[in-house]
Amino acid sequence: MCCTNTYGTGRRDPPGADAMSIGANLTDPQVAVLARQAVDLLDPDVAIDIAPEPGNDPYARGGGSWLVWPRLDDHRSFGIYVQGSWTATRALAQLIDGLAENSSESGGFWARPFPPCASGHRHPSAVEAQADEVVLRCPSTGEIVERIRPAL
Repeated sequence: MCCTNTYGTGRRDPPGADAMSIGANLTDPQVAVLARQAVDLLDPDVAIDIAPEPGNDPYARGGGSWLVWPRLDDHRSFGIYVQGSWTATRALAQLIDGLAENSSESGGFWARPFPPCASGHRHPSAVEAQADEVVLRCPSTGEIVERIRPAL
């Protein structure tokens, strides 16, 4: 959707993410709050599992990293990577974009555009991480559909 792979890792970073990662140190509770905020945009009834990434050292410089697992269709269907050195805005954009990329392929959300675009549009909004908010923008018109501030 909106993001590109970085350095062949297979991980996806929101546009503008590199410039926003300086000085951030996310914690377990903050990742939980941001994950809940992102998943609530899709469906507040969806449960979430959060686990440290295998081999993660939470005491290493730059903090830890996590995999957020939305439990769509009552099971873990995909994980979304979150790095502890990211800002809350970058992490929230990553979570929303990960849901956008994967949720429409689950049974309960099959072919449902997420995040929703402007009224009457059948495609999802593009996800953009800006300095202090995530912007959802119509990819056709460029119109801003919604601005979301991290709930931290």
